[in-house]
Amino acid sequence: MAPLPAVRTVGFTLSLLVILCSPVPAVTAHEQTDTARNREEVDVLSLVISSEIKANNWGKSELICFSVNGSDPSAAFVKSLRRRHSNVRSAAEWPKKFNCGFELQLEYTQFDLSRDITVRSKVLDLRDINKGEGHIATLLKDGEYSFQKANGKWSIRDYTAKSLASQ
Repeated sequence: MAPLPAVRTVGFTLSLLVILCSPVPAVTAHEQTDTARNREEVDVLSLVISSEIKANNWGKSELICFSVNGSDPSAAFVKSLRRRHSNVRSAAEWPKKFNCGFELQLEYTQFDLSRDITVRSKVLDLRDINKGEGHIATLLKDGEYSFQKANGKWSIRDYTAKSLASQ
């Protein structure tokens, strides 16, 4: 067998080094899922999702994909939210099926069950991508929900919109 040209060998070696020395840790799909810590977390996220559904005038049939802290929610997490009348799916489903018109990217900025919970919510429009008319999701809304607990029940205390111009 003839030896590979030097350029191919160097290119292959460099590619292999980039892969092996990459600062991104190897993570299995299971480690990228987010599981609800408890019922209260599901209560809080259910309030956020319900608020976004109402604020964006989404119909009951509108499929909404979501992620929590940059991770895809576990199947059990999604199921617990769907029981609360939310038509949600894991954000991991969208690239496979292109079935969600919108995505909610939820992120805890403060999570202390004894004191305070704050959740940032970004609303992305995926419809143009689904139709093949666009390549980038449109950021429709960005804001932060703060919650208060009274008589053992969480409620939304405030919503503060973030400026979309600085995004």
